[in-house]
Amino acid sequence: MALSFGRMTRTTGLGPAVALGAALSLGAALALGTATQASATSGTSATSVAAQRVKVYELVTKDGGFFYTASESEKQNAISKHGWSTTQTPLYYLSSAPFAGGKPLYRLRWSKKASYLVTASVAERDRLAGSGDFRYEGVLGYAPGSAGAGGEVKVFRLSNNNKWRLAIESHTEKILANEPGWKLDGPLLFQFDGAR
Repeated sequence: MALSFGRMTRTTGLGPAVALGAALSLGAALALGTATQASATSGTSATSVAAQRVKVYELVTKDGGFFYTASESEKQNAISKHGWSTTQTPLYYLSSAPFAGGKPLYRLRWSKKASYLVTASVAERDRLAGSGDFRYEGVLGYAPGSAGAGGEVKVFRLSNNNKWRLAIESHTEKILANEPGWKLDGPLLFQFDGAR
């Protein structure tokens, strides 16, 4: 069964996880309304990219997983309807629309718990979604692929026993030094350090 929100289509299974995933995915799809999964290198001016910047939020699920959204309404829905809580992890801004030098960040949900993984790799996205262990939920947003594309803050992905999280460089070092079990998966992409 496929749910279609705007231009984004998601494949879903049956059960309680569908209701949760669909409710959360709806917010992201609406926030990214006109964003397509086509090449993120379509030319948009720097001014319009700045106008499309959206804050990235990290939440902790009741399963102890980490969830990422760039939609204020999706964040509020996760808090009020599902009891998830926001963290103090410093994250910054993505673009809600493709831009020159930008790359899409894909969000996937682990099928066994409410634990989410973000990747910039199409090959990793397809491999994980094809394994049946993850459900692809769509594009989280568009990140600068390099400092030259406007990237001001480097973002890394870490993993720990079927939990994945994002962190800027200085916070990554703190997590690795102070929170046992986390390992560095590597750099993801960049984020913008401001809304404009």
